[in-house]
Amino acid sequence: MLKTSSYPVTGMMCAVCAGTVEKTVADTPGVSSASVNFATAEVTFTYNPSLTSPQIVAEAVSKAGYAMIVTESTAEAVEEKEKAELRQYEVMKRNLIIAWILTLPLSAICMLHIHFPGSDWVMMALALAVMLISGRRYYTSGLRHLFSGRPDMDSLVAVSTLVSFLFSLFNTIFPNILAVNGVPADLYYEAAAMIIAFVSTGKFMEIRARRNTGTAIKALMGLQPSEAQLLLPDGSVKTLRIDEIRPGDRLIVRPGERIPVDGVVEEGISVVDESMLTGEPEGVEKTPGAKVAAGTLNTNGSMTVKALNVGASTELARIIECVRRAQGSKAPVQRLVDRISAIFVPTVITISVLTFCMWLLLSPGNISMAVIAAVSVLVIACPCALGLATPTAVMVGIGRGAREGILIREATALEQLAKIKILAIDKTGTLTEGKPRVTDTWSLNTSDSTLLKAVMALESRSAHPLASAIVEWCEHQTPGSAPDEPEHFDYIPGLGITGKVDGKGYWIGSPALALREGAEIPGSLSEIIARWESEGAGIVLAGDSHNLLMAFKVSDTVRPEAAGAIAQLKGKGVRPILLTGDRLSAAEHIAHITGIDEVIAGVLPQGKQDAIINLKKEAQRDGAGLVAMAGDGINDSQALAEADVSIAMGGGSDIAIEVAQVTIVSGRLTFIPRAIELSAKTLRTIRENLFWAFIYNVIGIPIAAGALYPLCGLLLTPMIASAAMAFSSVCVVLNSLRLNRA
Repeated sequence: MLKTSSYPVTGMMCAVCAGTVEKTVADTPGVSSASVNFATAEVTFTYNPSLTSPQIVAEAVSKAGYAMIVTESTAEAVEEKEKAELRQYEVMKRNLIIAWILTLPLSAICMLHIHFPGSDWVMMALALAVMLISGRRYYTSGLRHLFSGRPDMDSLVAVSTLVSFLFSLFNTIFPNILAVNGVPADLYYEAAAMIIAFVSTGKFMEIRARRNTGTAIKALMGLQPSEAQLLLPDGSVKTLRIDEIRPGDRLIVRPGERIPVDGVVEEGISVVDESMLTGEPEGVEKTPGAKVAAGTLNTNGSMTVKALNVGASTELARIIECVRRAQGSKAPVQRLVDRISAIFVPTVITISVLTFCMWLLLSPGNISMAVIAAVSVLVIACPCALGLATPTAVMVGIGRGAREGILIREATALEQLAKIKILAIDKTGTLTEGKPRVTDTWSLNTSDSTLLKAVMALESRSAHPLASAIVEWCEHQTPGSAPDEPEHFDYIPGLGITGKVDGKGYWIGSPALALREGAEIPGSLSEIIARWESEGAGIVLAGDSHNLLMAFKVSDTVRPEAAGAIAQLKGKGVRPILLTGDRLSAAEHIAHITGIDEVIAGVLPQGKQDAIINLKKEAQRDGAGLVAMAGDGINDSQALAEADVSIAMGGGSDIAIEVAQVTIVSGRLTFIPRAIELSAKTLRTIRENLFWAFIYNVIGIPIAAGALYPLCGLLLTPMIASAAMAFSSVCVVLNSLRLNRA
């Protein structure tokens, strides 16, 4: 019987690495299929346990130059992976510092022609130290990929630096051999060191951008409590680990605790914060028979919950898996350069070999000229400019965005923001302030402070989701007054509350409670209530005895900049869509105010993700560009992870911010059009960098090969080639720095 397992893999640096691991695992006898999730650094494979095992697969992966972590516990595997990634990051950081510390004086000695006794050997030692300490992985990885027929940029780094170093070492040991033939015995140690230093800088930028990929998953897993309180038949309570709970178990959930399972309330009344599912700030009242979900927060009141779905079957576990799967579908920022390298690297090596052979044919016996031309081709075609073209522009763009309050976690997002054509926007906390407020009232006597104090006294004891908004409004209307202690308080599930304050009876609740208390709702107020309800607002009535005295409209207010931001997005050709878990009436009201023409309402996290999937299919079918999602809640995390570009609004949930590639610190929607504009300028800079890097090679490689030698006797030496290589990298960096003035 076939079995499918997933394990963390460390050591993968690019898409080529992921492809190598995937091919290695798939080729292992007994494995029927394999796939690598590069973003989460995991390999999933299906195998026959009678023919192979995870340990055998791990050995094959180790021989390929990577490490697959196989442990009994998932938590242990995650911990080992985090430790390995931290070690890798620290090693790269240390090696980068060492590379520049050694390269700068080496470059000064070589390029400024500083001569002293033994200077040649000092330069050789410095270059060798850079290659062995900071560049070791380029040789182990690059040469392995080259010999396996899958060359990448590391392969060109390895070949060009080795040839430069060995040619220089030959001239250091035998300085007179080339001089006899009239050829200067120049040294190019600094070229080898500079290539490693420049490319390592780009690699470090990339790995730093990818370090926190799994943080969102860990944060979501933190919503699942580790223990639960099991109610035994004799009435006693036993503490269980979460993995020991079984369907049908009866659990006690106390105030302030997260619910450990998907289940149904058997006893007790409480209010549960379900914002992780719905995105709405109002808590949801739970009475016996109501369903509850794992990870939601029980705000007040104890409940007895019967477990229905546990472990991997809960809604929270499904959200975690969906986020993990969606995050893994994102391409790394250097995918274009890696694909180009697969063609560029063997092409350059072939040109170098052909150059050597051509010089031998045209000038038999002149091996020195042939070597110089071949080395010049490899040095001038070094991948520094190509490798820096994307990372430098991206990092300058990210820094520019950070100064504007636009935090970009993933470089891919900065590339893709400009390609957005559809933007799905969450309602609560994104288009609106995310906090219920009393936005309108109706009263028989607006100056009746006695009524307001009574309402404040009773509502301050209420657990109803809208109570705090009404208390806040009453406090504002009666400054300096504190709520009295009610003489009597009675909660009526589903309707509201009744009580006594200063010896007088009051009731506060829904229109149904008003009718039950015998209060008459005037026709004029009925029309107002109907209008409020059509706008999706919460309605709370208050009165004494059989009299209706006051009505409150409680709703979430629209952000003042929302309409202007939507207009800017439309002006950039972006199609905004309101995507919310709230009621259709409330969503349509907000859409009308902000100028959004399309609404998808009443959807839970899975529904939001499905909507994004459908929009992506539509965009792909119509060639309409990419789909982005902007939200701020845990309930948005699946949709954020699924979108081509994910944007979290500052002040929202930590989960949304961790999942999202872009965070708007201020939470203001007007910064989304600014982020799109920054992306467009960054993308243009990347294209300019790549263009100049390629033009440089198109012009430089033929000259280095000696194309102009028959016409004017011009032949580049490796020294001039290395200077041209450095100049191309400087040009790319300077062009990227122009983004700071954008």
